Amino acid sequence: MITRRRFLFALALLFTFVVAATSARAAAADSSKGRIFVLIVADGLRADFVTQRETPNLYALSRQGVRFERHHAVFPTLTMVNAGALWTGATPAQNGIIANSMFFGPALKVWGAHPDAPAIRSLVDLPANLERSSTLALLNGRDAFAGRLLGLETIAQDVLRVGGYVAAIGKRGPTFLFANRAATVSNGIDLLKQPHKNYLMLSDDFAAPPQLAQELLKPFTGANDSHGDSLKRDDYCTRVAIERAIPAAKAASDDGRTALILLWLRNPDATQHRSGLGTADALNALAATDENVAKVRAAIAAVGIDQRTDLIVVADHGFASIYLTVDLAGMLTAAGIKQSRDSTDVLVVSNGGADLVYLANDKFPTAEARREKLQKIVTFALAQEWCGPIFTREFAPVVVGRRTTPKPYLGWVDGTFAQGSIGLLNPARAADLVISFREMSTRTNKGLTGPGNPAFALGANGQVSAKNNSQELVKPVKGVTYADTGDGGGGFTTGMGMHGAAGKMQIGGFLAAAGPSFKSGYLNRTPTSSFDIAPTIRELLGIAPSRGPGAAFANGRAMREALKRGSRGAGRVRTQTWTTTAVLQGMRVDSKLLISRIGDLIYLDDSDVKRVPHGSSP
Repeated sequence: MITRRRFLFALALLFTFVVAATSARAAAADSSKGRIFVLIVADGLRADFVTQRETPNLYALSRQGVRFERHHAVFPTLTMVNAGALWTGATPAQNGIIANSMFFGPALKVWGAHPDAPAIRSLVDLPANLERSSTLALLNGRDAFAGRLLGLETIAQDVLRVGGYVAAIGKRGPTFLFANRAATVSNGIDLLKQPHKNYLMLSDDFAAPPQLAQELLKPFTGANDSHGDSLKRDDYCTRVAIERAIPAAKAASDDGRTALILLWLRNPDATQHRSGLGTADALNALAATDENVAKVRAAIAAVGIDQRTDLIVVADHGFASIYLTVDLAGMLTAAGIKQSRDSTDVLVVSNGGADLVYLANDKFPTAEARREKLQKIVTFALAQEWCGPIFTREFAPVVVGRRTTPKPYLGWVDGTFAQGSIGLLNPARAADLVISFREMSTRTNKGLTGPGNPAFALGANGQVSAKNNSQELVKPVKGVTYADTGDGGGGFTTGMGMHGAAGKMQIGGFLAAAGPSFKSGYLNRTPTSSFDIAPTIRELLGIAPSRGPGAAFANGRAMREALKRGSRGAGRVRTQTWTTTAVLQGMRVDSKLLISRIGDLIYLDDSDVKRVPHGSSP
């Protein structure tokens, strides 16, 4: 009897044979055609989940082309943060996307937006959820950032600028951000007077061009966030990519123009969140993602464009299992640090594995007042078992005349790191604090994931029990994390999946590349990150990036060590350990960041926080 896994593995081997048999014949014929690049984002795909047994097609892809052993998500390890980095090739400091949910009020006022416009008022007063195309369209509209939501152009906008073809298909939020001025297009020109003609965009809450929108969106009517529905959405988006985007890319290529296709799959992220890692649903989502990637590769070969098409499959972030949920706003209120849970004196914006904290300017008008309040928040948080490393907006001041050189990565508040040290400080949009929750990377989710296991939540009333909403565990998975999912938890409990923190299981994600430009059978041990993808695509498509206002630029690097041509190394890789200490009543808290560096580029590998009672030995 032929099992499903054996069939998928046989399909992967057959695809490899077909590509090898036709490559020599196709290479000569495609030498004068426009280049095509296909980028597939498998949301939340951890590298260790790609195995010959569970995901045979992704496994084969990584062995045929280049597999990247040390790929990193950008911190905070959230979808929109990494979408901004993937699309621009820049860190959050340059592109301005620092979380899934952000508070834009101060930035909008400085930018000169129209805060009295009814649609904009809520964006000035309240945090904005960026995983909605309607919110992104408002933020990028004339009354807000007027086409400059991102600090510089995306690779999609670069391709459109030179007359190429672009398709953006998949999950709402990151798909819209890819070509974020699509809602402003009129007569082939966008809000910034840039060309925007030959394109297709489809997410589950927005489609363009307008004449296709109703037809493309119809299958999403009445959709929800269930496991089965998310798989159907991925299947439909994959079909649109195969039936519409790939033929259109071929036509553009035949005409000598470049083409760029994005397919952002919701899974395994959507299922891992709701069911939990290592469950039957999560394993099924991995298999479905694997099949969708295989379908795209088969479609590329079927239309004869495989020798002019390069492919990257990448995850936006990794994943961990929730140990217990934390209501930071409620706890700060109970401690007397915040006026009330919904007050704006201290605004806590929950983002799962990391929270943003903003102080109201009118409540804390001086630097002294702000630092005093921030120190109270940091001292309170660092004393808790759930707290990971904390990042402040400003660097620690340099003390003139000190005999010892101060650590250049230290934050303004004792016990913290500076956001600027890891490429997170965007002056107009930065939070006063970014608090990462603690990950325990070696612990498994056995005893956590499964509806029969206990679940707990921490809040204003201390630790309370809750119903466990995860599914039955099939195989234990390493990596558990504390997480803040907002007041009420948003339905998330112990045992379900989460990301956003600065732990290695949430930082680590899958990356593989294949195609005529990439080496074959190559293991790349050089650190890479989300911000290195766009520079690589630009180089292979021969497109120079444009710069944003204030000469903002893409500060990632092209991954030349993985390419057949120009394959010199990336340069010396240095590893460092950054440490900071806070002395609290009854304990000392040591926070640590593990860093890899290539030139000025910083790759955050992992973090750790240890709490040592006073009087104990090291």
